[in-house]
Amino acid sequence: MPTATNGIVYTDKLASAALANIEAAVVLSGTVQKHPDSDFTGAAGHVVNIRRPSILNGFQEGIDDGSPAGSRTIKTESLNEQVLPIKLDQHVYSAIDLSDAELSLGVEDFTGQVVMPQTEAIVNRMERVVASAFAEFPEAEAIEIEVDDNDRPANGDYVNAAQQIRFAISQLSARLTAQNVPVAGRYLVLGSTVAGWLMNDPNLTDASAAGSDSALRESVIGKLHGFTLLQDNRVEPLGLYAYHTSAIQLVTRAPVVPAGGVAAGTSSAEGGYALRWIRDYNSSTASERSFLSTYVGVTVLKDATRDKDGKVVVDGQGSPVQSVIRGLRSKLVLTKQAPEQPEKPEDQETFKSGAKSAKK
Repeated sequence: MPTATNGIVYTDKLASAALANIEAAVVLSGTVQKHPDSDFTGAAGHVVNIRRPSILNGFQEGIDDGSPAGSRTIKTESLNEQVLPIKLDQHVYSAIDLSDAELSLGVEDFTGQVVMPQTEAIVNRMERVVASAFAEFPEAEAIEIEVDDNDRPANGDYVNAAQQIRFAISQLSARLTAQNVPVAGRYLVLGSTVAGWLMNDPNLTDASAAGSDSALRESVIGKLHGFTLLQDNRVEPLGLYAYHTSAIQLVTRAPVVPAGGVAAGTSSAEGGYALRWIRDYNSSTASERSFLSTYVGVTVLKDATRDKDGKVVVDGQGSPVQSVIRGLRSKLVLTKQAPEQPEKPEDQETFKSGAKSAKK
């Protein structure tokens, strides 16, 4: 890890270490498509345009439709390449003031003691921006589970609750498949309660045995019905969010380092994220500031709607009708277990009469 040598912090190494720490610490951001860039100088309305490929229908014909030669006409289409506008509307940052005493006596490793905690603060903020996008997914059918007065599965049957959740997950998977969402790259983010109950399912496939020691891998609880399952506390405890990695587009841009007024600074992008770090000194308070920041924008992808024959549906102007099809959200609905009814007196009399008759 880079450190200060003779009072000098090597900014290029520091930025790389900060970006590497972000890449290792993210969970939700690690499941979506990312578009980073450094030295962001601005754009109209703070909007970044991401190019999207053309949407084509294609054609088919019988093998012999061209016989005799010259009896057919090949149909063609025009390219309709589009752009996806993503607005950079969040400035995510961490700023720390360090006194002369702290710098002289307390900070031995500037990167480890100062910048790394700052990157973790950036990660937490960025993760919440991604989590907020889940609300734009269409809502699927809720999962009703009977619970006792303490909101635990009825009769303590956690396995049955897990099986109910598993069935609902299979329906989420089937719906994404019906909407032509690719199977590879599907994720299912679970709130804390859902994850805790689902882990009682004996059919859950363990997917944590291999990979890096990143926070994303540590959050994986298994694989089920084509989904990589994650648990995260930044979503609703009773929530489930199923999506393809392309459903959410995350843009980060590193602000430009000021030309003057800073002791050191760097703007960098790698590993899917972009950051700017600057270090300046305030003589009036005898303190030095470490300032880490990035611009963040996120959007949920909309796709062209297709009819039952696979053709793109267009509106009156000939533009494709678009909707969110790459993600779904659901939730647990907890219903109280019906209390056991006390035995009625007439039932007791009937039982006694029956017992007497049996003795005779």
